[in-house]
Order: sequence, then C-alpha cells, then structure tokens
Amino acid sequence: MKNSESNKRQQPPPYTVAFFPQGQDGVFGLLNKTEEAVLSVMLVAVICLACTQIVLRTVFESGFVWLDPLLRYLVLWCGLLGAVTATAKGKHIALDLVGSRFPDRVAPFLSLVTHLFSCCASAGLTLAGWLFLRNEFEYGGTGPLTLPLWLWNTIFPFAFGLITVKYFLLIILQLKAISHLFTQRGGDRS
Repeated sequence: MKNSESNKRQQPPPYTVAFFPQGQDGVFGLLNKTEEAVLSVMLVAVICLACTQIVLRTVFESGFVWLDPLLRYLVLWCGLLGAVTATAKGKHIALDLVGSRFPDRVAPFLSLVTHLFSCCASAGLTLAGWLFLRNEFEYGGTGPLTLPLWLWNTIFPFAFGLITVKYFLLIILQLKAISHLFTQRGGDRS
C-alpha cells in the first residue's frame, strides 16, 4: 500500500508539463543533444586535466600554474551547463512543500505558476549575468590561458538565458496542456 502511494507521488498529475518530452526531434532535440555533448567533453577535460595535475604534483613535485584556475572555470561551466540540461529534463533541484497536498485538478495551474516564477527568476539572473559581464569587460583582467576574464564569465548570462528560454517554452507547453484540459472537459459535458 505504501509503495503504491509513493509511486503515485513520483508521477506528475495529468496535464502537468514538468519537462520536455524525451526523444524530441527538431531544434529542441538538437539543442539538448548539443548541450549534452558539450557537457560530456568538458567533464572529460576536467577529469583528465585534474588527474594530470595530481600526477605532476605527486610524482614530479611540480605542476602547471595555470591549470588550477582553468579547472575552476571549467567546473563552473560544467555546473551551469548541467543546470541547463537538468531544466530540460525536469531533474533540477525542486522543493515541493505544498504541491503534493493539492488535488490533481489544481496541479496544472500550480505547475504553471512554478514555471512562471522560475522563468522570472532566471530572467533576473540573466540580467545580473549581463551586468556582471559588462563590468568584467570594462574592468576585468586576464584569466587562465591569458584569455580575458569576461570571456570566461560569459557562461553566466548564456546559461541563465537558456534556462529562461526553456522555462518560457515550458510555460507555453503548460498553457497548451491546460487549454487541452478545458477543451476535453467541455467536450465531456456535451
């Protein structure tokens, strides 16, 4: 009995869009595959570079001075690109304090409000990222590999911008699901 209740809570209620459907073709499928490929390459690079630095420090008692700052930026990039990918799959961090207490008929509207809030929050973070990037462009120095710091920090507005776009698309999908719900209910009455 307890197991069936936990399975029911894990499944989203009908007409609740929490993520983009798997196996999507077209632009969104290509975007998701590109994000995953870039993220995979970056993770492999982080692992290989970190292992190289560990071996150089342990065996040869030396290392590359530029490698630690580069690894910090690559980890930052991996984290933010991972957040973008998680948004599309509905695997991002979420707290459901009250959603499970409402009936299923309220869930699509609660999901819409959640997507609206997330879209606004990520849009605000995108703006903050642009302002930060503008300041880095104006006053910043050089970072790893003698590249300007603003180049390393472009990930902030880029990642939060992609998250904003994905939540905006989720809002559109949720509105379509809600309109389909009302259309179906209207057809059931006649």
